[in-house]
Amino acid sequence: MHDQYGFARIRLWGIENLKHDTAFPPPTPDNAYADFLLNLTPDKFPDWPDHRLELRLRVILGPTGDLTMTTRIKNVNTNGEPFTFKFAYHTYFSVSNIRLTRIEGLQTLDYRDYVEGVDNNQFTEEADAITFKDRVDRVYMNTPDEIRIRDLELRRVITIHKDAGLPDIAVWNPWEFDASIIDDLGDEEYKEMVCVQAAAMENEITLNPNEEWTATQRLSAEEYSDMI
Repeated sequence: MHDQYGFARIRLWGIENLKHDTAFPPPTPDNAYADFLLNLTPDKFPDWPDHRLELRLRVILGPTGDLTMTTRIKNVNTNGEPFTFKFAYHTYFSVSNIRLTRIEGLQTLDYRDYVEGVDNNQFTEEADAITFKDRVDRVYMNTPDEIRIRDLELRRVITIHKDAGLPDIAVWNPWEFDASIIDDLGDEEYKEMVCVQAAAMENEITLNPNEEWTATQRLSAEEYSDMI
């Protein structure tokens, strides 16, 4: 897609009632939920010509605080043309101290390092967990269904539970220099945030007319103790 961060994040969404939609079965009564719809047509988005896209999102808040997001993308082209896209949930997490934050579950996996440039930028993760001492901008491939963000200062673990439609994980922190040139990020705010995104980025997804693609992630958080 045209914008490297994706255009869906900056478009105006509508609120839908999808209670009886077969792709989004009704949640149980103890869940709160909201449904959103984004219709993109060439007249509304000229940077992506000749394509019509229907994007639906259901957000569910569970009784224990779990947050579930299910996305469905459908090709609604009337010209018979397929389209190709990449996808990522732009999940930014608040942490107490980026230097005391670990990303677990990515050891031994291959990743692309976009800090190192675009040529020969594939490496294998050798550390038991990702820690932060400088800028990090990576996409890990063929990742497991659960990835953990461990906040050592707060004694809190956030777990990203994801399905097979989201095989990749992007990890990003801009650090001091890049934070200073990002308009909507304070110069010191990089110290208390980390972006860990469930994604489909390494291999593009192609949909023919009337075809759909669906993916789900669930976020959960819990406190932990070092005591035995």
